[in-house]
Amino acid sequence: MRLWLPQVALKNRTEIRLPSVANGSEHVHGFLLMLCLTMGCAGALRAVEAPTAPPLELEYKVRVERPLTHMLGIDIVARKVETTDIEFVLPAWAPGRYAIYDFAKNVQEFSAEGADHHTLPWIKLDKQTWRVESGQSGGAVHIHYEVFANDLTGSFSQVDSVHADLNGASVFMYVEGHKPDPITLSIEAPAQWKVISGFSLSTSERTFKAPTYDRLVDTPLEICAECTVDQFEEQGKTFAVAVHTYNDDDNDRSHLLAGLKKIVRAEMSAMPPPDFPFYVFIFHFVPDLAAGDGMEHLNSTQIILQGSVHENSQEALETAAHEFFHVWNVKRLRPAALGPFDYTRENYSRSLWFAEGITTYYSYVFLLRSGLWTREQFLGHLAGEISTLEREPGRKLMSAEASSFNAWFFDRSPQMQETNFANTTISYYNKGALLGMLLDLEIRSRTGGSKSLLDVMQLMYHQFYESPAGTYYGPGRGFEEKDVEAALQSVTGSDFAPFFERYVRGTDPLPYQETLAKAALRLNLETPRDAGPMLGIGAQMENRGVRIVSVVPGGAADRAGLSRDDLLIDVDNQTLATEDLATRLKAYPPGSSVPITVERHGRRDRIYVTLDPPLSSAYSLVPLSSAAPEQKAIREAWLDAH
Repeated sequence: MRLWLPQVALKNRTEIRLPSVANGSEHVHGFLLMLCLTMGCAGALRAVEAPTAPPLELEYKVRVERPLTHMLGIDIVARKVETTDIEFVLPAWAPGRYAIYDFAKNVQEFSAEGADHHTLPWIKLDKQTWRVESGQSGGAVHIHYEVFANDLTGSFSQVDSVHADLNGASVFMYVEGHKPDPITLSIEAPAQWKVISGFSLSTSERTFKAPTYDRLVDTPLEICAECTVDQFEEQGKTFAVAVHTYNDDDNDRSHLLAGLKKIVRAEMSAMPPPDFPFYVFIFHFVPDLAAGDGMEHLNSTQIILQGSVHENSQEALETAAHEFFHVWNVKRLRPAALGPFDYTRENYSRSLWFAEGITTYYSYVFLLRSGLWTREQFLGHLAGEISTLEREPGRKLMSAEASSFNAWFFDRSPQMQETNFANTTISYYNKGALLGMLLDLEIRSRTGGSKSLLDVMQLMYHQFYESPAGTYYGPGRGFEEKDVEAALQSVTGSDFAPFFERYVRGTDPLPYQETLAKAALRLNLETPRDAGPMLGIGAQMENRGVRIVSVVPGGAADRAGLSRDDLLIDVDNQTLATEDLATRLKAYPPGSSVPITVERHGRRDRIYVTLDPPLSSAYSLVPLSSAAPEQKAIREAWLDAH
């Protein structure tokens, strides 16, 4: 339940608690306060608070004193405090990762004191909010808390014996009502450790200024002893490349640096000049990493990969092409929901397919234009995106907009209950990249090759990011989904409403062949000769057989009555404990009725399954044998690497 309180009665937090004699309003205030306390609706109060409070002087300090314990000490001092209480809030999520993580889980040992160092009373209001009584603080409130940090990802933080990697939202509280206030940040860490961040090109500087809390948490910090830092220049901007690796032989960074220079040059040549003097790439190469990650920030990015620089420079470059394009798409040209942020709850957007998917598409484009990919690699990756989408049962149920809106359910969010996401969801990265390809080719076709999707991106950048700031979070303002359609109309002079209705908001099959033909290309589907029949399941090997983790609706397993969690023991008495399922099934032609021994809840049964034909698993984009000159011209312009 969401409680909407009248703003006229809630000018600021103190009016709720202090008695008023005007028109008996103390009764209204008392009732509202009681109701809110009863319902635990600190968020409702937070939502209507007007940002009119005088700014505070805010100082933050990070203490890396016990790295082997994975603990960080955080101090926040707020001066010029005039209210009788002050609230400190730790975000529940971090922008760029659309999942509620509740970072406050790892906060401990919270304490508060006033200007003369006497202890101040405090209470925790909800999962992430600490209220300190500041009436007797002497105008200054100093809080301290410890944070456990041992996750190296683009969302969490890690401190250990060799480094401290801080993603601000996971460690820094903000003062409620004062996110727009400037912040001074200082770092206390071992003397030999470097400090690397988008705050400064200096690695010895340990005190920084952030204009707002949002900028503070949009600037990750890597603090380490053995990180290397290289620099290069492009179009008057300085680019720093920091590498943190656990491999003692990772001294040759030449391939990584050369590739980054090409990517930066290609993307900056195509887009408006970014408004930063320098940009920082932070790379981590970790041998025992479970999963890689990449996260965009206003003038930096953090990229985390398995292995070493020597082994994975190419993957690092492919990730960097995506993250660097976010300089324009998302960090500046952004959906309306993505800034300013409510860090306490989900911030829903229907445009992540544009923010992330179009960025994926353009990472491919600029890997081609930079010369890091050939035409064959570029077309091969797009064909791979098509293959991925066409294998998803959820493509018939979930649109690109719905995938964007529902990202909070499945964007690396922890799942404690069983879900049917394997059959009901798609990736807004994946379908968004394909929509980017189709829109780009459609624009080129409708304008006779004179315009492209880049013209739309540039127009929107000028219209929204370079417009007057709508909030303190500026510059610029966010766009709505309708604004994407309007920009397409403006650039092409034609109506894209049917395209959006069918393919962005709808779930119609994407028009690959029709659109590719406009660029003298076609989608080729082949079934490998050695492909076996299909059972229509997602599965994982276990000691005694194969465990079903998902069942494709309407597939062979579904028709036969197989179920998720079933353990397949054998195929026609041929054990699955020593041979994989695909190999066993290759012995049978499609349409065969095959007996499979199934264990379900400790009981065994024999179920006959009529096998489906193999999937067309080999997708490729190939030139049309016959095409009009204007179609070939569009293809060549699209694939031009210059």
